[in-house]
Amino acid sequence: MRWSSVGAPRRLPVVEYAPLAAPTPILRWLDMERQAGRTPHLHTHASSAVRLCQAAETAGMRLDGVYLTAASEPSTAARLETIRRAGATCWPQYASVEAGVVGRACSRPTAPDEVHVFEDRLALIQAGPREVPPGLTSGALLISSLSRTATALLLLNVSMGDVGELDRSRCECPLERLGWTLRLHGIRSVEKLTAAGMTFLDTDVIRVLEDVLPRRFGGGPTDYQLVEEESPDGRPSLRLLVDPRVGPFASETMVEAFLSAIEGKRGAPQVMGLAWRDAGLLRVERRPPMVTAAGKILHLHANGAGVRASSPGPPG
Repeated sequence: MRWSSVGAPRRLPVVEYAPLAAPTPILRWLDMERQAGRTPHLHTHASSAVRLCQAAETAGMRLDGVYLTAASEPSTAARLETIRRAGATCWPQYASVEAGVVGRACSRPTAPDEVHVFEDRLALIQAGPREVPPGLTSGALLISSLSRTATALLLLNVSMGDVGELDRSRCECPLERLGWTLRLHGIRSVEKLTAAGMTFLDTDVIRVLEDVLPRRFGGGPTDYQLVEEESPDGRPSLRLLVDPRVGPFASETMVEAFLSAIEGKRGAPQVMGLAWRDAGLLRVERRPPMVTAAGKILHLHANGAGVRASSPGPPG
């Protein structure tokens, strides 16, 4: 792409690698744009936005005037708080490879991940509480294309494995005035995940990794990750990765805090926590969470490969 731009009026800059753990080149660009009187806007993953803002805080740099679009993963309250603490403005986006961009952020949201649905290019409905089709859950989001060019694939009531809450109440934001009156928030995957023989929902893990553990031990919403592995003899094991920058703690205390938080919810999560405790499956490892090839920090990795534990869909 850069070589093809040589003959164009404006050449593309040289590509510079910026690892997730050291986003200095990006911070330098953001500051350069602000110094020039421009408004920098970075489109990235939600977890990458968190890491960028944490790096800015460590460097003593404010990101006031910086705009971020956070896609690919849930824009949770914990993640948005970390981003806003650095001074940046963050807008969530809901998209998938199959459907493209489903919606963009409401500027007067009632929830952290609230977006306006682009109803001119696709239709979004939900499975009702009665007569739910096999394989779906009540409230499942179903997407249909409104034209042959609206989406990468022609979709008819296709589920991406997500649920959410639809709302048509007035918000008076610019996107509503343009005609996009349907809003969506509380977007979460309801596809079941299996770790060490126990099946659970991603929301149970998100709550513990992003809220319970950081509040007790420190760190942020991308400093904890659950990894499932299998030993050569077939026995399952679970590692709780904790970023080294989190303060000192006893591994036994961390394991107890994690299991107690899981067991605190009745039903399947409680059974899961008790089973993991009895089997002694969980151990703590001080190392940065694993990053996928696409640059995401997922809440759960299974067998060393990234499993979609939290993302409403790949980036569009």
